[in-house]
Amino acid sequence: MHNLFECYLTVGIFLLLGFISVSTTNDTHPWDILIFTQQWPQTVCHQWKKEDKKHNCQMPSIRNLWTVHGVWPTKYNEMGPFYCDPSKGFNVSEIETIESQLRIFWTNIELKTDQYDFWRHEWEKHGTCASILPELGTEIQYFRKGLQWLQHYSMSTILADAKILPDSTPNVEDIHTAVVTKLNRNPVIHCTYDTKRKEIFLEEIRICFNKSLELTDCDGVVGRYYPRHEYAGGKIITNCDPKKEINYPSIVPDLMERLPTSRSDFDHSPWKFPLVTIYKIIQFIKWVTF
Repeated sequence: MHNLFECYLTVGIFLLLGFISVSTTNDTHPWDILIFTQQWPQTVCHQWKKEDKKHNCQMPSIRNLWTVHGVWPTKYNEMGPFYCDPSKGFNVSEIETIESQLRIFWTNIELKTDQYDFWRHEWEKHGTCASILPELGTEIQYFRKGLQWLQHYSMSTILADAKILPDSTPNVEDIHTAVVTKLNRNPVIHCTYDTKRKEIFLEEIRICFNKSLELTDCDGVVGRYYPRHEYAGGKIITNCDPKKEINYPSIVPDLMERLPTSRSDFDHSPWKFPLVTIYKIIQFIKWVTF
């Protein structure tokens, strides 16, 4: 009987230790996947200038290049976590050896006074949360991993291989098919809307990795932010309108308002009255010179 009690006690201790181990692991990793986000600089710049016409942009030195926005640890169907370790502040000296690469491939499009603002923001908001993984434990490891993933999974190459080139107007199904054909994983496709021009622009494509840094589907980020669109080729995670063409501009779109395209537009156009005035002047000249 005594031996049986010791046996039960031993098993109980092992189960308790296992539970503690699992709980500790879950607490240590308060997120589920890493979202690797690439951005299209022309659209990002357009959005930045829309916020304020005085804003300026810093474009990558290589033309038509998708650049890194960030590596974001994320819980399924949630935003974040963010700013996980305030003690790990951004230190520019940590990335000195790769700064020249970051300027090209992880460009701060939104030009500000401090050229390091973008990198500081990405590290302190997202990198400190990713740093619980040994492979992303330091500032330089975090940024270097983003550069490596861009080299291996560049949307510049993936889209070009599918004949989706800048200045084309693909639909979201075309873009989704291009990515899935290459990676065999579901991405997130993010668009922005220009309400004045009534146009949609391709801004970001996001792919996902598990905690072993292996590609995985981004299905876990589905929620109210990114509803699913189903079509013959699968299920698309996107905020883009699946019924409309998407602009993939080679240059930064201008901020001019859309020109009138219908009579109702013209009736409300600021050009209506000057044109009427010009017409009356022409009629008067014709009458005088008759």
